Amino acid sequence: MDTGSSDLWVDTTGLDLSPFNDTGVNAGIQYGDTSIAEGPVLLGPVQFGGFRVDQQAFISAPGSNATFPSVDDLGILGVGATGLSVITNKLKNSSYNGRSFLDNVFMMNPEEPNYITFLLSRDPEVQITGGGTFTIGEVATDFASITNTPKREVVFTNSTLPRWSITVDGVIVNGKTYNGHSAFNSSFVNANQTIALIDSGTSSARVPRFYADAMYQNVPGAVFNSTLNAYVLPCDTKVNISFVFGTDEFPVNPIDATVILGEDDKGNLICIGAFEAGSIPPDLDMILGDSFLRNAHALFDFGAWATSGTSDPFMQLLSVTNQSQAWEQFDALNTVRLNSYKAIYDGPSGTGQNVADDTVSTQTSSPNASDSTLMRNSYIIIGLLGGVIVLLLILSVLVARGGENVGYKPVPSVPQAGHGGDEDPYGIAKPYTYSTP
Repeated sequence: MDTGSSDLWVDTTGLDLSPFNDTGVNAGIQYGDTSIAEGPVLLGPVQFGGFRVDQQAFISAPGSNATFPSVDDLGILGVGATGLSVITNKLKNSSYNGRSFLDNVFMMNPEEPNYITFLLSRDPEVQITGGGTFTIGEVATDFASITNTPKREVVFTNSTLPRWSITVDGVIVNGKTYNGHSAFNSSFVNANQTIALIDSGTSSARVPRFYADAMYQNVPGAVFNSTLNAYVLPCDTKVNISFVFGTDEFPVNPIDATVILGEDDKGNLICIGAFEAGSIPPDLDMILGDSFLRNAHALFDFGAWATSGTSDPFMQLLSVTNQSQAWEQFDALNTVRLNSYKAIYDGPSGTGQNVADDTVSTQTSSPNASDSTLMRNSYIIIGLLGGVIVLLLILSVLVARGGENVGYKPVPSVPQAGHGGDEDPYGIAKPYTYSTP
């Protein structure tokens, strides 16, 4: 479930595709870590919770390397604007319906409001996303107050890239406010604002170096690593971070401010700041993924982005983190987290999962150091394979219909450094020119 893209694709390896119609068109999506989902565009029935689209276009991508075969994750459903859809663009001059799944749902169900919501849960052991609730056209009963929060205008600097991006009015770090440093002029933001994509398909976050410095530079033992474009930190690092939208503060649980990267060759855990620097797409200042979204209930209203809509798209956010309580609970939760990761790395199936010494070094770097890719789009789950740290994404969510919210069983996971392209390392999907493998 990815707010950073708009297409549905499925790894169809071993599946009977005879019930589906082949459009004769091929399409592909390439993510920032260079993984690809490509293949023929098929049409057929797609059922999702209580919604069904009989002739939904999707990419059949057998053998795609964009998901990991050891978990039952068969693909990605993009829930961004149809204007971002690769499939829609490919089929625009054909007789086929190339609209995104959500656009079809909204058009077929005019009585349903044209919005979706995300509420992510936290795994009690490894403290990353362990599931959550996803709704279409309704809100979870316990969080109905989100509809009374300010409507935050969607801002996009490139008319061909309609993203779920809004303005951020500042970041508070240990009581001190930092703001500004946007790459854009006053026609999009004022002097104190930045533009952030709210991306359910990103496991942590990307911010300008100015903000990464503000968050971590004064932590004892912190060193900026130019290869990772992130601060390497002591694993007991405790920092208070809040994002400001308008006049509202959204605290980030301190457990979400750091990520466990792996082990060094001596068996010591290596941690980095979850808010990394560098490699941000040119139409954005920040990408706020799960590290932020685990602390906020988010509503995405499509407005005119949906075929049946007329209003401007907007977002609403509701804070779900009690800052003082999270601060008090950090030490106990972090101890559980560190022990859980040690068990994963050092257990029978996880021994020897080390990070190369030349990847995590103590050298410092200037803000203009060359970028690398640390995380890719969506939930990132570690594959403990033969001593190689592998990136992979998963977002475990479900439709909540009729007020019933059933969580997925969390999978122990470790965000890891990975390989990738020079831009969009967090996997904001970009079109891929199809070629026969």
